[in-house]
Amino acid sequence: MTNSTPEPIPYFLMKRIRQGIIIGRYRPGDPLREQQLEVEYGVSRGPLREALRLLQLRGLVKHEPRRGFRVREYSAELTEQIYRLRGLLERHAVEALAGKSLTDLIITLQAANAAMKQQFSARNIESYLEANVAFHDAIMQTANNEPLQKAIETLNEMAQPIRFALLAKRFENSTAIDEHEKIISFLLAGDISKAALCIEQHVTHNIGSASQLFRKLPENSRP
Repeated sequence: MTNSTPEPIPYFLMKRIRQGIIIGRYRPGDPLREQQLEVEYGVSRGPLREALRLLQLRGLVKHEPRRGFRVREYSAELTEQIYRLRGLLERHAVEALAGKSLTDLIITLQAANAAMKQQFSARNIESYLEANVAFHDAIMQTANNEPLQKAIETLNEMAQPIRFALLAKRFENSTAIDEHEKIISFLLAGDISKAALCIEQHVTHNIGSASQLFRKLPENSRP
């Protein structure tokens, strides 16, 4: 007999709305009208507002006085800022691996990349992206730097809708698996500096393409 605690409603709602934002069901700039969401999910306003506040903390939603919650919009400038800062922080995370045992990490990275290959063959973008996130999360966990991890988690959340939209547009051109293999090979060789440089280049590789995705949806352009 298992003793499991039910997930609090606001967190359940947060995950559902978050998924909708990432896959583009709720587009950048779309208003998240509480009355509509109450009907859609069959919940009261209290838990719904808490879920939206949780999404705001994650960087996926913005709140405007007297206008309510909206899905975050992305300009080319903001997208580039997110990608470049992610690259710098992830490079720092790899550099923090120096002197640590990497055996377990490499096994985890290889498993995550194998999962990515499987989902790529199945053309499952959501699961492919989840496995991709797991690859990078494993490095963060091993780096064991809480402030760094929190900063990267926020940036990664902000980047998720961009990453999904980019994959949906050009999934067959994704080079993440091969780039991950290079990172793993450098870690296997104990070359932390090359692995760190490689992961920064990997994260920033698609800045140009990503910056153009929501070009027609500049920040503050929605009514």
